[in-house]
Amino acid sequence: MAVVSISRIQVRRGQENQTGVPVLAGGEFGWAADTENLYIGLRREDGGSRDDNVRILTENDLVNFFSNLPEPSDSVSYTYRSETDDGITDGITALTVGGQPYQRLLRKKSDDFVSIADFGVVGVGNETTKIQKAIDNLFLDPLKTNSKYGEYSAKILYLPAGIYNIDTAIFVPAYTTIVGEGIGKTIINLISDAAHAFQTVGSDQATEGRTTFEAGISSGITQPNYLHLEGMTIQYDSVETNVENGYSLISIDCSENALIKRVKFIGHHLPADGVNIDYSGIDIRGNGALQVSSENVLIDNCTFEGLYSGVKSNYDIVNPIVQNSKFYNSVRGISFNDTKDVTATYGPRYGRILNNRFENIEREAIYVGESDVGTYHISMNNQFYNVGNNGIDEENSAYPIITYLSDGNITVNDYFDRQDWQTQNTTVGTYNPLVNGVAALDSVSVNRKTLVNGVYTTILKLPIITTEAQQLVIKYHMFEEDQLNPGAYTVDRMGTFKLHLQPGAEPTNTNVTDEYSYGAGEGDTEWLVVTNSAQGYYELQLKYTGLTDITFTFQTSLML
Repeated sequence: MAVVSISRIQVRRGQENQTGVPVLAGGEFGWAADTENLYIGLRREDGGSRDDNVRILTENDLVNFFSNLPEPSDSVSYTYRSETDDGITDGITALTVGGQPYQRLLRKKSDDFVSIADFGVVGVGNETTKIQKAIDNLFLDPLKTNSKYGEYSAKILYLPAGIYNIDTAIFVPAYTTIVGEGIGKTIINLISDAAHAFQTVGSDQATEGRTTFEAGISSGITQPNYLHLEGMTIQYDSVETNVENGYSLISIDCSENALIKRVKFIGHHLPADGVNIDYSGIDIRGNGALQVSSENVLIDNCTFEGLYSGVKSNYDIVNPIVQNSKFYNSVRGISFNDTKDVTATYGPRYGRILNNRFENIEREAIYVGESDVGTYHISMNNQFYNVGNNGIDEENSAYPIITYLSDGNITVNDYFDRQDWQTQNTTVGTYNPLVNGVAALDSVSVNRKTLVNGVYTTILKLPIITTEAQQLVIKYHMFEEDQLNPGAYTVDRMGTFKLHLQPGAEPTNTNVTDEYSYGAGEGDTEWLVVTNSAQGYYELQLKYTGLTDITFTFQTSLML
């Protein structure tokens, strides 16, 4: 850019409130002493887009940019424009039906983003009252009209990084959406040993805006549906080690389609500390007496650490989903129906527990208590490390990894490190069940063994179940490639092996069938079931006698 002539810069002075601001020449400055505003002239003849004055931001504007703006005018309007990569504004522009730029007030544009700081919450001291006031203003209006708190907005409420101390439950009605800056950045710190951090409530203008679970939430427009919490840590304060029974960090009461995402829950439980105080990260509740349930609650990408239970429910809830989450250093991971609430008819049903990791869980990673009907929970693609061992190790196993005491439940492609450990440590510890109760365990993964010619090879090692019969089904492929003829096999056998094992401490009544077809190389096979009642396991072995060692690949399905 060429410098025209620095000596020609002119500055006008005056009082804006008295005479206004005259039209300035291109590059000419105008200083308003009374308002402390600075302007510079813009002219078409100099290549500008219009003839106007452009206000220059000064130090005063840093205090509150919007407080110095005049009332609605073209100078404070906003039009959405997207720019191309070269910085020229010729991309998408928000236009009216008539093709003119659509303008909004800059003040309204700024209000698209609502921070908890806008309500005076800055993360100093006890912020409970201010946080509650912000939520009431933004979300407490189920009719989405005008309420006693003003015009309904229902925007996303952002919590900047910081520590927010609360001493009573923050009540969240329908459509509440609160988003923090991330786990470990935005921290809700509960400084009470007898309260939830968050609790869903019904919206009822006639009862001062909220109806708690204890007061009886009803269905309809006041039901607290569509809760959304994301991107934060919720924890018990370090000095609150005596949390009373039943107080979860979040109580999702009678809520449909709630979403808890990327939230970490922290308690003070230590492995094997012997303290049973039954508090949890999330408690999902429904009111059977009023027939108001919690349905389709989604818990995604969360972390639960140092709690009695990460997620629990003893109520009539439907379709809870827990996925992509981590459970550490707790007594149980997920607990349903222990014990069923007096208002509940069936307890939780149709749960989906998917792609989670459970580690250092003292008792069961998943516990489902008794119900008069099938509960149909699915555990799929989960990983279980050091679970059911009283917080010590696999040699000290004492509990099943999963307990299903109701009908209709299944595990699919779950990984149990207990199974690998027991296979490698044949003379140590007791092989407690992977799954206890009536259930099916299906593995869709394919495992591989090498069968040494003429030698018994262990295919599987599984716990003896003393209370239930077992049916083990193995689909297998036994083969050896022809080294002289690529693509052909010298041994090629595919089949289905079935084992029916009666319950008992040392089961001897077994029924074995092996249905197969040969493509090549028949050979000879022998199946053998070996039981060890002292350590509580049985071992399935296979011997192949032929011309050479061969490969054995297989999938398993176990029904209890």
